[in-house]
Amino acid sequence: MAWRGLCPPAAAVCSLCFARLRPTLNSTDPITGEATSAESKNATAAAYSRAKLFRRDPYTVERQRKVCVLIGMTGVGKSATANTLCGAKRAFETSSSVVSVTSAVRIRDYSFAGSRWRVIDTPGLGDTNKPYEETKRELLQAFHYAPHGIVCFVVVVPKGRFTAEMEQRVREALDIFGGEAAIRHTLIAVTRVQDAPEKVLDDIMRLPPDHTLRRLCELVGQRVLPVENVKEPAVAVSRLLLHRGMDEVLEMNGEERYFHTASMPVSVSLSGRTELTAEDLLQSRCSTAWSRENGTPRLVISCDFPRLGEVVNR
Repeated sequence: MAWRGLCPPAAAVCSLCFARLRPTLNSTDPITGEATSAESKNATAAAYSRAKLFRRDPYTVERQRKVCVLIGMTGVGKSATANTLCGAKRAFETSSSVVSVTSAVRIRDYSFAGSRWRVIDTPGLGDTNKPYEETKRELLQAFHYAPHGIVCFVVVVPKGRFTAEMEQRVREALDIFGGEAAIRHTLIAVTRVQDAPEKVLDDIMRLPPDHTLRRLCELVGQRVLPVENVKEPAVAVSRLLLHRGMDEVLEMNGEERYFHTASMPVSVSLSGRTELTAEDLLQSRCSTAWSRENGTPRLVISCDFPRLGEVVNR
């Protein structure tokens, strides 16, 4: 079933709508003091604002704060989309080159329309000089900044050419994050597009069945949104669309956030060791399966720890 009904056609979005939204979208969170726009301000503005002056421990996150993770190839507009989400132009460094400017996971906390959010920008995919285990380790760092779970993975793809290599890299990243379970929490953001969501989806579904972008679209249940990160007022529309889309993904999953099995706390004894190290968890390969015990459904999580040579069932 197509994922539609997010918003009316772009032509129906008028300036009056933005006038009504602006007081809400530009307000300050009364508890955290975070402005809904993360744009940098001068010293005078900072002195008189209610925003916090010092950054908190990035591993400490309020339970009610929603966390989203951005995934994408280098140069497709991933960091620019992160800026759009948090309402800034320079919160995340952007580049159109083939060299990724995001060499490690980066985060930004902000508030939007009464909700607290955290956006996690991951390193760009496609670095052929980087071994798989290093890519996996970098991507899995995202879970350290989302101890209460992830609301949505946003796969950022460019308008136009989407190659088989891009599809393969994105699928590998989704497999690292958890495969099918993570895909249920995933949507696609097509950058440099100002069309209505319905038109973007229709254009993709008109592509041949074996087209890489259409296959990726069908993989995530046709959850596709247009994103414009440069031209106003389309940037404001994109920001609203993305947050509505992520909230809808959360609703579709029964308001349950996503947790990766390798990020779950484990307390076992293996080979004379009292507990597993963080390195063991990062290198683990886990799978899930349902079984029945005395007529009661039971979720079995099997984890293979290569360095230990043993399998743990929880």
